[in-house]
Amino acid sequence: MTNRKLLLKLVSASLVAIAGMPSFAQSAIEIGATVPLTGPAALSGTQYHNSLRLAEEHVNKAGGINGKPIRFVFEDAQSTNPTALNAFMKIVQEKKPTFVFLSSYSTQNMAVAPEVLKARVPVMYAGGADALQALKNPYMFRIRPADSTAAVAMAQFVKGTLKATKPGIIYIQNDFGQGAAKAATKTLADAGIAVVASEAYGGNDKDMSAQLLSLKNKGADAIIALSFPQDGALLLRQIKTMGLKQPIVASSGVFLPSAMQLMSAADLENVWGVIDVMLDTNPNAASFVKEYKERFRVDADAYAAVYYDGAMILADGLRKVGPDPEKLRDYVARVKNYQGVAGTFSFDDAGNGIHEVTIVNFKKGTKDMVFVSKVVATP
Repeated sequence: MTNRKLLLKLVSASLVAIAGMPSFAQSAIEIGATVPLTGPAALSGTQYHNSLRLAEEHVNKAGGINGKPIRFVFEDAQSTNPTALNAFMKIVQEKKPTFVFLSSYSTQNMAVAPEVLKARVPVMYAGGADALQALKNPYMFRIRPADSTAAVAMAQFVKGTLKATKPGIIYIQNDFGQGAAKAATKTLADAGIAVVASEAYGGNDKDMSAQLLSLKNKGADAIIALSFPQDGALLLRQIKTMGLKQPIVASSGVFLPSAMQLMSAADLENVWGVIDVMLDTNPNAASFVKEYKERFRVDADAYAAVYYDGAMILADGLRKVGPDPEKLRDYVARVKNYQGVAGTFSFDDAGNGIHEVTIVNFKKGTKDMVFVSKVVATP
C-alpha cells in the first residue's frame, strides 16, 4: 500500500470514529458544586468530588445533554459555614449555574439555605439535619436519609433487638447531632423508654471520657452515638479504652472509609451501625463501585454514591426539561422510584429523596461489615 493510500485510509478511519462520538460544538451547561476540598471535612468531600467528576464523564460520553456537554464548576467549601457560603455566592454570581450541589454538612447547608432561596437556583445536598427540611425551602433537595429516619431506626433497634430499657445518647454538638438526638429520644419515649442521659461534645473535642463516664454512672445499658467520621472513630476507641461493655449503636458517618481507617477491629466489637447504604447489597451499585475503586484507588462510600445518583437524576431532568432552573426544580420534585446506586429515590413534599437506612455489624476480629437489616420509611 502506498503512503498516500495509507494516509487516506487512516483519515477515513478517524472520520468514522469522530462521527461515532458526541459532537460538543456548543458551550457546556455549567453546574455548580461547593465541596469541602481542604480541611477536616475533605475526608468526605473528596468522595463526592470524585463521584461528580465521574458522573460528568459518564454523561458526556453518552452524548451529553441533547448533544451539549455538562461541566461541574467546583468551589472549596472547606470546613466552616462562612467558606461554604462564600463558595456558593461566588459560583452563583460568577457562573449563574442552572443547578448547584452543596456539601454534605448540615451546618454549612443551613448557612447557605437563605441565599439558595434568594438565588432561586435548585440545589441537592446530603446534610441530614431535620432542621433543613423545617426551612421548607422549595429549592433544596436532600439526597441521603434525613437524620430523623436514621435516628428512628437506631431507637427501634435499641428497643426491639438489643432489648435495652435504659439507653443513653452521646452526640456531637451541632445541627446534625442535636436533631438526631431529639428524634431518637422522641422515638424511644413513644415506645415507653426514657433516655437515662444525653451528653454532648464539641466538634474539636479530643476527650469524651467525662461524657461517657456520665452515661455509665447513670446506668445506660446501651449507647446511641451520633457522630461525624473523625470524632466518631475517636469516640469508639475511647469507649474500648475505658472498658465500657454496653452495646453501641452509631450513626453512618462513623463507618465511612475515612473513619474506618482510624479504627482497629477491636474498636468495632459490640458495635452496630445505622448507615445510609451498604453498596455491596445493591446490584445497581456493582459497576459503579468497581469503576470508582479503579479510578480513585479508594472504596466509594455512601456520599460518593448519593452525589453520583443526584448528578444522574439531574442529567435526566436536563434532557427532558432543559436547563431552566424553575423547570428543573419542578422536575426533581416529581421524581419517584428512581433506582440509583445508593437506593430508591422518591422526593417528598419536604424535599427528601431517599427514605431507607441499613443496619450493620462487624465480623468478629475484623473490620468486615455484615448486613443485618434494612429499614424503609414510607415517603
